[in-house]
Amino acid sequence: MTSSDSRTRILDAAVELIARDGYDGVRLAEIARRARSSTALIHYHFATRTQLLAAAIAHSLDREHARSADLAEGVGRTSPPERVADLVDFWLPLTPDDVREWMLWSELESRAVRSADLANALTSLYARMREPFAAAVRDGVASGDFGPCDPEEAAATAHALLGGLAVRLLARDPVLTVPAARELAGRHVALAVGYPGTLPFTDRDVPERVPDPGIEPAPPRRRATRA
Repeated sequence: MTSSDSRTRILDAAVELIARDGYDGVRLAEIARRARSSTALIHYHFATRTQLLAAAIAHSLDREHARSADLAEGVGRTSPPERVADLVDFWLPLTPDDVREWMLWSELESRAVRSADLANALTSLYARMREPFAAAVRDGVASGDFGPCDPEEAAATAHALLGGLAVRLLARDPVLTVPAARELAGRHVALAVGYPGTLPFTDRDVPERVPDPGIEPAPPRRRATRA
């Protein structure tokens, strides 16, 4: 196994276990077992737990972007309005994978308030999230699909709106359904970019409520017996 392969296996295991147990609840030894690795190798790749958390988020985001790009290319959704509509879906917790992704983000966001290192990592990851949206808006302004607007400002507005809606959905807000959040986001994002009409969402099945993330519960931990 190459060093790159071992790092990827560690990050795959970290993504799953941090989503299941939370950052404070996960143990490096458990990540090592899941990755068929060792704690020494984890420390080789990541000097601190902070680095591991930030890298796990980035790794998960890479996988989500790749999956989203493959899906969009496969169905030929390349126009700026279609790209923006798909990015709205990308930022909402519509699938179990999306829910696990948001669980990871919540871990990072809650700790970034008190950690300069995590705050810097979060700022960088936010910029990566917004760039595809800003790029689609830039193309839409150039093509005339969208009205004159600032692409970065539109991306920041969409990010704030969708982030707030996602938190409400994940908290199981009884007055907000997933379809209602999607419609609300689509309407206000269209206003932000100057798009006349309704964004061209796909006809994918959208659950009424946030789906279960499909994470197996952690096995009970044995308590040390007293001598």
